[in-house]
Amino acid sequence: MKVAVCATVKNEASDAAALVASLREQSLAADEVVIVDGGSDDGTFEALSEAADGDSRLTLLRAPGTNISAGRNRAIAETEAPLVAVTDAGLRRSPDWLASLVSAVQVEPLAAGSFGYILAAPHTTMEAALGAVTLPLARQIDPSRYPPSSGSALFRREWLERVGGYPEWLAHGEDLWLDRAIWRCGGWFRHAPGADVGIRPRSTVAAFFRQYFAYAAGDGHAGMLLPRHALRYGAYALGLGLLQHPSPVARVLLAVLTSAYLSGSLRRVPDVVRRASGLNPLVAGALAPALRIVGDLAKMTGFVAGLSRRRPR
Repeated sequence: MKVAVCATVKNEASDAAALVASLREQSLAADEVVIVDGGSDDGTFEALSEAADGDSRLTLLRAPGTNISAGRNRAIAETEAPLVAVTDAGLRRSPDWLASLVSAVQVEPLAAGSFGYILAAPHTTMEAALGAVTLPLARQIDPSRYPPSSGSALFRREWLERVGGYPEWLAHGEDLWLDRAIWRCGGWFRHAPGADVGIRPRSTVAAFFRQYFAYAAGDGHAGMLLPRHALRYGAYALGLGLLQHPSPVARVLLAVLTSAYLSGSLRRVPDVVRRASGLNPLVAGALAPALRIVGDLAKMTGFVAGLSRRRPR
């Protein structure tokens, strides 16, 4: 069965050549590859063109002003294969990435698609701490409940057409919206372990804050994950209430609840640190609690900003 690979990029010149090289080096060659540039001004398109030179399967398109959803839809519309894999720049894929995705849907002909996990692949101690805060370990994930990320996913075209593709009205959180739309229609996905990919977390606190503010704004705009966000607001409200209470019991309870809240991130630190050499587990462990709070603040403010953009649909 023929398969297409689609991606959209913007201002990712440093990763453009690696993206093309990774797709060209797959053990299963895609029948079609389309990459849409959403309006880069840092030389991304030129880097893609140089890396793709001589490969007739690879189509590069410029679409200035398009968001991620519109870029992906444009790329998909340029292909005809019944299987459509999607990915992003900045990810570490194995040579068997595409073959694993295709094999998973061949084994399960009723599945709407397949996916790989997005796992932390840090280069620095700061990135390791962020990876522990933001991404679960593979062994902690329940594949039946994991929402496929469009960094590593494959869809049957019929399912994309059934739900209308990616939501072009949504700037962030488009892959979760698509997953939920397919789930609502009765579709399901199969995990392909060989399609798990590594991602390098943000390298600065400011970049991390902007990233998770945008993700939460997408949730608010689309009305997604309302209970999860409500629980976060409730947890911080309880924490502030206990902090202001003069009773020693309240302080002890706050310490216990805070430790329990941060324990998941802290337990992941050793595993994430081991993925690269020269990282400091003690520093990563010390950074993780503060970064967790920064991420929560980004999500709480971003969600409110997203809610303000909601309109009846």
